[in-house]
Amino acid sequence: MKISVTERKPGVQVVTPSGEVDMSTSPDLRKILVPLFSSGASHIVVDLSAVSYMDSSGIATLVEGLQLSRKKGNVRYSLAGAVPSVEAVFELACLKSVFEMVPRIEQLFEGDDRA
Repeated sequence: MKISVTERKPGVQVVTPSGEVDMSTSPDLRKILVPLFSSGASHIVVDLSAVSYMDSSGIATLVEGLQLSRKKGNVRYSLAGAVPSVEAVFELACLKSVFEMVPRIEQLFEGDDRA
């Protein structure tokens, strides 16, 4: 798995993992994701469009991000671009409605200056 982090605009960090997010790779995602909540970011987006597979450990890492977002209170946290097989994992875990999830990352930025 590869992970990139880009600043979409000031305060907006986009984390893009690619490949499989599973028991062996989810700790790598966690090492990158968790510190962003203390970095001063106002919005953290996890772009899942390049993730081909995700297991429960990957979901747990993303849930931890959601918990940190709620704890901080001032960090918006979004998931974008999940392919159908990854989206199905969220549905199976009854978590799809818990996250702010959009089909395309661009939807998070359309007509929204705060992003």
